[in-house]
Amino acid sequence: MDKPDVDDDIAEEMRMLRDLRDALREREGYSLLDINRDGVIDMDDIRDSLLRFEWIIFSGVLLVILPALNYLGVTDIHSDLFWSLAGLCLLIEGLISVYQLRILRRRIK
Repeated sequence: MDKPDVDDDIAEEMRMLRDLRDALREREGYSLLDINRDGVIDMDDIRDSLLRFEWIIFSGVLLVILPALNYLGVTDIHSDLFWSLAGLCLLIEGLISVYQLRILRRRIK
């Protein structure tokens, strides 16, 4: 197979993907999963939905409410769950920070 044939095939496939994406953007209505409203559900939407500060607030609220309920005797949750929840909260915060630093570095370059 000649290299120009492969390059032409790749260029044709890229054009087809671009046309498909444009057609999907032009259709009416959006999915709830289309976070950035570009008409396509892709990795950008997944990243935007997972790396949000609301998850830190949600996990922080759980870290306040669950131990209080446990202390009052309403629940009987093992303390390791609270440490796991705290670790998850820190993980989310770290991922958001790394993501924002990458965006900042790309803007500076």
